[in-house]
Amino acid sequence: MTPRRRAAMSALALAVALAIALPLASVLVAPHAVFIDDRARTAQVYLVNTSSAPEEVEIGLSYGYPATDSAGNIFVRLVETPEPGDRSAAAWLRVFPRRITLQAGERQVVRVLAQPPAGLADGEYWSRMIVTSRAVAQNAAEADSMIAVGVSMELRTIISVTYRKGRLETAARLTDFRATIEGDSIIAWVGMARDGNAAFLGTLRLALRDANERAHAEWDTPIAVYEPWLRRIAVPLDGTPAGAYTFHLRVDTERTDITPASLILPAPVIERSLGVEISP
Repeated sequence: MTPRRRAAMSALALAVALAIALPLASVLVAPHAVFIDDRARTAQVYLVNTSSAPEEVEIGLSYGYPATDSAGNIFVRLVETPEPGDRSAAAWLRVFPRRITLQAGERQVVRVLAQPPAGLADGEYWSRMIVTSRAVAQNAAEADSMIAVGVSMELRTIISVTYRKGRLETAARLTDFRATIEGDSIIAWVGMARDGNAAFLGTLRLALRDANERAHAEWDTPIAVYEPWLRRIAVPLDGTPAGAYTFHLRVDTERTDITPASLILPAPVIERSLGVEISP
């Protein structure tokens, strides 16, 4: 192996080692849900570099909302060009600053300003703030060969930004609820849609109960309903014995991750049940 070949291989090995050793970009973004009302028209987002190295941060805005794919997996759909009638606020929200270099341990306030068009109808309007952070590049150089390798990792954090004007109403509507036993799990398909002029924020709860109402398997998750979705959820049975059970669904507006609680719009509770049989 020639000296240059050995130098190239050494540089590549060092690059791989750095990629393994480097932590993911460590910029904390808070809160994860931002609400702006039509009186103040401003809000603040806080960025904190929790790593021991500088981070480069870029902030963008896009229309987006939770959606599901054909397999029932949840994801955030980002829409570059909203359709007429979409409740997008991305075009008239502004963030300052948009590009920042955060030193290790440094904090930064990002201000969000709403400049809605005149005559905007009552209701909610939505955007997603996309915070892209990357560690300032580290370089590894082999002195004899003059070969340099740059290693960089990038992470995107996406949070919701909601503008609220006037009278707000919301409700969740159950469009599908079915379940089957597959292996050691109960597979639920849950479809949800929204009524009203605002997103539904709440919690989806599933519980498998026996004839004595004792829960054998439970599962819950925060949900947001902007546009209709159909979600696949696998609930482990954890050795539940064979027999007849009731699979119970409850959707309510309790959320522990959004404060104050007054930010959550009230809506009727949804409850449904169906029978399932676990074979021996």
